[in-house]
Amino acid sequence: MAAEESRARQLDIGDYLRVAQKRKWFIGLVTAAAIIVGGLYAVSSEKLYRASALVLVRQQPRGFFWGGDQAKLMPTVAMSTYARIARSIDVAERTAGRLQKLPGGERVIADAAEVLDGLTVSVIDPDLLRIDASSPDENKAIQFANKTAESFVEANTEMRRTESEAARVFLEEQAAQAKAELDLVLQEALELSREAGMVDVEAEASAAVAELREYDNQRRQAWAELQQARAEVARLQEALASEPEITVREQPAPNPAWATVSSQLTSARLALTDLEARYTRDHPEVQNARARAEELSAQLAETPKLLTIPEVWRSGLTGGLRQQLGQAEVKVKVIEARHSALQSIIADLRDRTRDLPEERQQSQSLSDRAALARGIYQNLLEELGQAKLTEAIKRGNAMVVDTAQGGQLMRASLGRALVFAGMLGLFAGVALALLLEALDDTIGTPEDLTRITDLRFLGVIPLRTDAAEEELVTIGAPKSPTAEAYRTLRSNIRFALFDQPAKSFVVCSAGAAEGKSLTAANLAVACAQGGDAVILVDTDLRRPVLHRLFKSEASPGLTNALVGEQTPSEVLHDTAVPGLRLLPTGPLPPNPAELLDSQQMDEVIAQLSSEADIIILDSPPALMLTDAGILASKVDRTIVVAEAGQLTERAFADLMRIFEYARANVLGVVLNKLRVGAGDYYYYYYYYYDYDEGDRRPTVEAGGGRLETGNDEPPRC
Repeated sequence: MAAEESRARQLDIGDYLRVAQKRKWFIGLVTAAAIIVGGLYAVSSEKLYRASALVLVRQQPRGFFWGGDQAKLMPTVAMSTYARIARSIDVAERTAGRLQKLPGGERVIADAAEVLDGLTVSVIDPDLLRIDASSPDENKAIQFANKTAESFVEANTEMRRTESEAARVFLEEQAAQAKAELDLVLQEALELSREAGMVDVEAEASAAVAELREYDNQRRQAWAELQQARAEVARLQEALASEPEITVREQPAPNPAWATVSSQLTSARLALTDLEARYTRDHPEVQNARARAEELSAQLAETPKLLTIPEVWRSGLTGGLRQQLGQAEVKVKVIEARHSALQSIIADLRDRTRDLPEERQQSQSLSDRAALARGIYQNLLEELGQAKLTEAIKRGNAMVVDTAQGGQLMRASLGRALVFAGMLGLFAGVALALLLEALDDTIGTPEDLTRITDLRFLGVIPLRTDAAEEELVTIGAPKSPTAEAYRTLRSNIRFALFDQPAKSFVVCSAGAAEGKSLTAANLAVACAQGGDAVILVDTDLRRPVLHRLFKSEASPGLTNALVGEQTPSEVLHDTAVPGLRLLPTGPLPPNPAELLDSQQMDEVIAQLSSEADIIILDSPPALMLTDAGILASKVDRTIVVAEAGQLTERAFADLMRIFEYARANVLGVVLNKLRVGAGDYYYYYYYYYDYDEGDRRPTVEAGGGRLETGNDEPPRC
């Protein structure tokens, strides 16, 4: 059961159609309500006109030089800020003033609050403002939009003029300060030149530094040449020392002794080969010859193959090396003299330029300050000229590019409002219907049963509205679709018991008024009509109804047999249905559960089973009383009756849990009181017969005509 309870409830397209069919009246009611509301709103809504004007706001780049406090003076304004300005109180008051100044017939009397009430301003990228004005009066809407646009342009111009004036004043002050700073730096530079006794300190210092750099480069070059000359002298001296006038060389020559021993070894090996061809290896001559060959081989290995012979000869390079060495020594002395002279000149220049770096540094600092002050002053003069020009022409960066010529009626048309409301209502109705279906956990269709349980689905009993509540349809209207449903139930039970026959059954339900007693009675009648000997037992010892259905007496009955007053056979009542006998409850006892759970009840069921083919017990509701669980443990099979749309999934799970604890063998579930619509396939099945209550004979549609079967016997399954 835990697996059954945890199954997800998934809907497919067929389920959606079933939900729509099931709750069609609810969906229609919601849709109709939405259409009515939409129509009433469209009819009763006030006429509203809307007019639009467009304003261009040019985002012009600012001047070249802005920094520090100047950057805060004229910052870049976002388009959203301009939109807020257009909807400000100041602009609205300007608009109201302009409206009052219109000529005679066009004059509009409105205050700032009325202007703002229907005014919206939106930004159209990149630099357009759309001003929309709404009013019940078309002329007011047009004038509100146009005059607001003009007022915004005017306010923008004044704001820009104020900004330009502030910028001019600020730039004039900054330019005066920059001019004073530049004059001061130039005066300090002039005084420095006079104190140094030079017209141009920078030029003097640059010339001295350039001369010192030139002599220092020459000194470095002379030093490099001196090092090269000294290295050449050292090389020549080393070469002269390594070249003696007489040289003794050793020359290799062949060793005569080695040649002699080698010849003797070859002869010995040839003799050994000849002896080995004629004698065995152990022959004395062979052994002597082998020993001789080995001795000569060892002697040859010890004798050197070549000899070294000394050779004496005279070298001719000594004179040339002495000449080159003399020339190199002269070159070293010349370079040393030049290097010493350059060092003396460099020392004099350094003494002369010792004080130049400080003067040069001061001069360079003053030059940099003068250049910076001159650049700032020039930029400020340019910005000051631009600010004066802007202030002179009172230029703003906004202009009206499109004015409102007419107002657009905003009230929705009745037709469109009805269509929209109908679509919205239909969507809402379907959504609410699906929501109600999702929240509704009652078992309403066979699909719900197969979704939540693996028990057999035995059949459907359609809801019958053309007969009394307690009428046995299998007796009163045997040709009706409902009676046919009970016969189908009988056949399905037989099929389910094909491989495991059973005789005793208990019919129960979770709650009261779900139709279990009617189902048990009609099933008993259907089985009896099918040729079985049936005993129907009323075990509801609290609220029995079977004796009323069969118009019989309630006593004597089951309780009489349980207390031993009479035997079960003596308390059976015959009915109008051949093969069907009824065992009513008898007198109602104060302890029904104890009687049903007694050994006498087991004996009664066993005796009744011996007297009939089928025993059907009608039990009380299982969730409210323990009687059903007790009876389910005593019979062969249990049949559960569930009223469509009444039994919840939770209650069904609790019912199955009770039977599980009672170790009951549940045969299957019968769905009772199902409302069958024309869209369900059950409709086509149960209404295949066109039932006529007058003659109670089924007629079958055939080729557009109606054929009477003329058979009063119930069809056999």
